[in-house]
Amino acid sequence: MLNPYYLMVCTRMGMNTIRSFLIAFVMLHLHLNLACGQETPKYPPAPFAGKRAILDGDIPLWTKKEHVDQALARIKEAGFNVYMPTVWQGRGTTWPSKHAPWDTQLADRPKMNFDPLRYLIQKAHELGIEVHPWFTLTLRQSDIFPEFALSGMPLKAFDIHNPQFRELMLKLVEEVVTDYDVDGVNLDYVRAIGLCSSVACQEEYKQKYKRDLEGDSLLFKVLPGRVPTLKEYQETAVTALVRAISETIRVKKPRVLISADVFVGHAPLSQGQNSIYWVNNGLVDGTFRMDYARRINIESMDSTRRELSNPNSQGFLLSNMSNPDELSFGQKPFARDGKWLADTISLIFTRWPETGIAVYFYKYLTDEQIAVLKNGPFQRQESSSRAHGKPSTN
Repeated sequence: MLNPYYLMVCTRMGMNTIRSFLIAFVMLHLHLNLACGQETPKYPPAPFAGKRAILDGDIPLWTKKEHVDQALARIKEAGFNVYMPTVWQGRGTTWPSKHAPWDTQLADRPKMNFDPLRYLIQKAHELGIEVHPWFTLTLRQSDIFPEFALSGMPLKAFDIHNPQFRELMLKLVEEVVTDYDVDGVNLDYVRAIGLCSSVACQEEYKQKYKRDLEGDSLLFKVLPGRVPTLKEYQETAVTALVRAISETIRVKKPRVLISADVFVGHAPLSQGQNSIYWVNNGLVDGTFRMDYARRINIESMDSTRRELSNPNSQGFLLSNMSNPDELSFGQKPFARDGKWLADTISLIFTRWPETGIAVYFYKYLTDEQIAVLKNGPFQRQESSSRAHGKPSTN
């Protein structure tokens, strides 16, 4: 009978030999490629490569012509080439809509010939700036559409599980895409916000899974991985809305880019935000990872990039304003210094040169930030694009 230790040593030697052979084969393959002038495979640029976006969330301001004129001039000077004004914040619309009332913050504006979105797009295009209207889909910030904010819903949330609500959101996005010359659509709050406990959700869940939603929700809050049906329930509803918007835009205006603002890393399972699936299956053209910390999470960005068919589809959304953890008690948010912003964007461009970036948000864009961006990372990216024969993105 052979000695077990001898067998183990022989097995290890055999495995080491096989491993050494494989490494040598791979190295030889790479050497031959280089010798023949061939490069190792690279991922193609994603649709958002070279795009430098800034979000503007102040509806009472960007709907004024004087603000738009000044804002567009300033972001053009900085080197941004995409403007993302929020057009839906769960309070109504910022354009004359057939499906929803005006945003409550525009209640005092005369509505005769009032179409701020059309004016904004016209002015932006004159400066060579793209417009990607920004929709916060499930966020509810007024008493609008009470039938879609049922009792038992999370605070400030619409009912993503309600097919009629999803149809309303689809109609609003479709209306903007169809009636306006937009270049893209940015989807935010593409998530459930929390677990639903309404009677309608309980009945739907029981019918679909033969399980009790209330009991599963209690377990989910402690051990979410033990309730795969509830994870699926959340993801199914959110993805249904994303799919409906995507399929409609692809038919109506295929050139319009679709982006989604998503969590850093993977979203909590309660959110139903399966953004990796959306990108890999073509429901969105790209995502913007919302990393607002001063020290950006490089490890998480790299990790989720590895899960994508084209890692360059994942963009970066950083903040030019303070995070809550930077504020002392009672202190108001402030604009971050220009050097930090330029250095951070330079790091992103260096590490992931084919990815798009977006900055949150315009209200905190200072003259100092504009100066360092236009003379720093944005200028260098433009110069690099021209040097490589790529069309200017500015």
